[in-house]
Amino acid sequence: MELKEYYKILKRNFSVAVYTMIVFVVAAYVWSVQASQTYSASLVLDITRSETQNTADYRYDQFYRLQADDKFAETVVEWLKTPGVAKEIFDKAGISADQKTMRQLEKSFQAEKVSSNLIRVQYSAQTDDEAGKIAPAVQSILSGKTEGLNAGTKDPNWFQVSMGNLIVLKNTQNLWLNLGLAAFAGLFVGILLAFGKHYVSE
Repeated sequence: MELKEYYKILKRNFSVAVYTMIVFVVAAYVWSVQASQTYSASLVLDITRSETQNTADYRYDQFYRLQADDKFAETVVEWLKTPGVAKEIFDKAGISADQKTMRQLEKSFQAEKVSSNLIRVQYSAQTDDEAGKIAPAVQSILSGKTEGLNAGTKDPNWFQVSMGNLIVLKNTQNLWLNLGLAAFAGLFVGILLAFGKHYVSE
């Protein structure tokens, strides 16, 4: 097929490409406006010990401590991935999570273990005040779960979860860049749809 024929096909179905591009641009605009009205927060959870082993013998605890901290940090990360824990955190912060789906609750907190005893947690909030309320709720719920584990052990040398380095920033979007990328992507998809419409109708 010659270039002239491609041009004729695109010309006959030009409205398809235009409408598709418009849809992409409008969607990008709506997303950019909504995203710019939200906040992102980041905090650090530190895994510490409630007591230290007091003995004159070989202090095996010091040898295994990093390994134990590492395993417990993995447990904390998994806690934050569960919908039940996320719901408890929102309830503790006084924020309604009734409209959230199970999947949304699972994705509410992005927790990452950055060292054997350090966890970075990131989440989104609708307001700066909401983001500030969620942070202490995270520590409170996780500390409560840790204390629940402590109650079942005879060894007082157990774990504590402390929070620090809370940062809350308003999300900013480059509107014109987003619209430009959306227009380009929409035009590309629109051209494909225009040719697809032609071949289907043939």
